[in-house]
Amino acid sequence: MENNLDRFWVSFKQWYLYELPQNNLIKEQFISYDEHDDAKPYLDIDFNHYYKLNFGVEYDGILEKDETITVKSLKMLTELTYSEFIKDRYAFTVDVNKRLVKFNIPLKLRNGVLISVGHKSSNEIKYIYNYEQLERKINYSEELIISDELLDKKTALDYITDSLQYIVSINDGDGVKMKNQEVALQVGETKESKLYTVIHNELEEINKIINEYFDIRHNEYLNKAKQKREVLNDKDFIEYLYNRIYSLLFLLRIKCNKEQLSEI
Repeated sequence: MENNLDRFWVSFKQWYLYELPQNNLIKEQFISYDEHDDAKPYLDIDFNHYYKLNFGVEYDGILEKDETITVKSLKMLTELTYSEFIKDRYAFTVDVNKRLVKFNIPLKLRNGVLISVGHKSSNEIKYIYNYEQLERKINYSEELIISDELLDKKTALDYITDSLQYIVSINDGDGVKMKNQEVALQVGETKESKLYTVIHNELEEINKIINEYFDIRHNEYLNKAKQKREVLNDKDFIEYLYNRIYSLLFLLRIKCNKEQLSEI
């Protein structure tokens, strides 16, 4: 059965290739007319040139693909189209977002950037921590969690868990529990505050879930107490746990030690 992303792509590709050239959104230099079909307009774009120019890579042939695409590939095409080919960017944005909503894809085109909308917040992450250890894993996890494949969802949970552990690890403290206290203090400011208590307890509970209850990160059947850990194969619960960790990670990225930042 096709998942939502597959169905979205069938619709998006049809609209992009056949409707977009006719709705007066594309710049004229990227449109040609078929003299054998009542001068019907069609896209005339050297995608390979613009992929090399903007991304430094060869065009991946996404518009020639009928099979499942990746969110990364969709993001590149959409953002490139917005920046280079579109003359009415507002109308293009509205049309793209309507299709994303219709097929329940947790993405949104905003100011020419395709972003995840799984987390509702007025805040934006405007700075970059360690790209290899954190940002790349978060980005990859956001793509995988919306896949219908169990293995993809489990990998997404693994990556977002690693990302949370990284945030904890870069803050001062001696041992995991102490680090949890240090991280919680950056949110709650004092150990007497309710915010500190909530964040500290949440970190402890998530650590227990990922290290004691389920076989998520270590690929070991027994926890430290020699108790059997369960293999997590419930897609719905994986999504719940992913979003729980993602929300905590989002908060900590805003509040935690910005002296640990690295440049993009």
